[in-house]
Order: sequence, then C-alpha cells, then structure tokens
Amino acid sequence: MKTKLLALSVLSVLGAFASNQVNATNLFDPFVSTTTILDGSSVRLDGTLNDTNGNSQPWTAELYAAPGECVRFFVTSTAFDSELTVIAPNGTVYRNDDGGGSLRPLVKIPSAPSQGWYTVQVAHFAGAAINSNFTLLYGRYSAGNVNCANGTPPLSVSSFATESFKDESVVGPVAPRRSNAP
Repeated sequence: MKTKLLALSVLSVLGAFASNQVNATNLFDPFVSTTTILDGSSVRLDGTLNDTNGNSQPWTAELYAAPGECVRFFVTSTAFDSELTVIAPNGTVYRNDDGGGSLRPLVKIPSAPSQGWYTVQVAHFAGAAINSNFTLLYGRYSAGNVNCANGTPPLSVSSFATESFKDESVVGPVAPRRSNAP
C-alpha cells in the first residue's frame, strides 16, 4: 500500500510540474516603450535548440502584443544559421532568415494586427537537427517607433495555392471513405 501511495504522489508531482511547464511559454514585456534606441527596453530571452535523436525541434514561445503596437523580435546571438517565424493570433505569418545580418533573423511588425499571444519560433534555417544556444530580444514599442521602421512584410499565400483552393479540378474532389466495418 505504501508503494502505491508513493507512486501516486510521484505521479501527482510530475503532473503538476508538467502542467506548470506548459504555461511557462507565455511570456510578456509589461512595458510599451517609446525609446528610439534600437532594441532599447527589450526583454532578453536565452534559448536552446535541442537535437532529439536526429529530429529537429524548434524553440517556441508565446509572446504578447496588443493591436497597433510595434513589436520587434531579434535573434542577436547564435552559433548557427537561424530562422525566425512569428505567427500572429489572427494567423498572419512573418518570417525572416538574415534580416539582422550575419545569420541573425529579425522580424519587425510595425502595427501588430491583433491582441494576444504571438507564436515565436527559432529554428535552423534549413530545419536541421542541432544542439545550440541563442539569444532573442523581444520588445514592445509605441506605434510608429523607429524599432519597426521598414517592417517585415507578412507572408502571403502563393497564387497557385489560392487557385487550388478555389478550383477543385487542380486538386480533385475528395471521395468519401468507405468503411469495411460491419
């Protein structure tokens, strides 16, 4: 009986630890800065890419922004050729490879499209599985701030993909699945 109680206690602690870890990815800068110094008043986040048995695993966090704010994400230090992808809560995607120069990606959103958590992903530019550390600066700034001058344009769906969704003859109709169940 004692072994069973000990096992249940360990499982409860592990479950509580795991649930806390899930929430740990929601991070935010509590201040919207008006500084005109590039990356001034930004929050420094140090991260690590982990190669899990030859499988690529990007670093991901949820970082907050409000509508209309200038939001800046900059990988300032890395020993690998990194890429940065940011997905807004409304689905708008921003991606950059070397915008900050010398293997350092930089995403600048001059006017955040929606309020909420922006999914920020740092990975090797070609999706390679690696073990390496990096530093990401994250800053929230007032609208029109120099930190977001010449912002990163959002990605758009290619014209072929758009036409494919409109014209099912490109992809073909989807036939219903047949079941062999009795």
